[in-house]
Amino acid sequence: MKAVNNLRTRLREATAQIHERLHGHVGLGAAASGAMTRDDYRFLLARLWGFHRAFEGALEEIARSLHLDIVMADRARAPMLEADLMTLGLDADEIAQLPRCDHIFRPTDEASFMGALYVVEGSTLGGIQIARALAGLFGGSEGEGRRFFLGYGERHGVMWRGFLEGLDAFAGDEAREALAIQGAVKTFADFEIWMEGWRP
Repeated sequence: MKAVNNLRTRLREATAQIHERLHGHVGLGAAASGAMTRDDYRFLLARLWGFHRAFEGALEEIARSLHLDIVMADRARAPMLEADLMTLGLDADEIAQLPRCDHIFRPTDEASFMGALYVVEGSTLGGIQIARALAGLFGGSEGEGRRFFLGYGERHGVMWRGFLEGLDAFAGDEAREALAIQGAVKTFADFEIWMEGWRP
């Protein structure tokens, strides 16, 4: 248990600064406070989609090539963003033409793969609070326009525990822990750079 906790602590510490900077991101901060127009919310979701579509596509391909026992389709959040964007007035063709992130870290081993996945899986933790803060944009209707931030819904606990079990397999192995941390740091950096251009 000590080794497991140490790995999780090292991941949190290694990504703490960039995570804190993202809390200060204008768009993400406005979403968290609920102080956001529908136009800005649409810009934010479009940018998030550009990252998640590219990230999920890359990791799905890598999972197959590395023969990993993980089904990325079960953890895909780009479809949730697409549903939210449609609620905001975009159609499927318009969504398909949105810019996609072109600088995605591509893991070459299972440990760095799980480190990269740690970034997006961890982002689901605060999503429910953001979804609640944004309820006013949609008249309080349940889930409409906020599927992405609601994440896995009732499956959240199961999905998070399942991810941690896979991550914890590397605890105590110094070399593989370092690879997991590298994967998380590089993915966070890619995300931060991409989100700078969230508003046209």
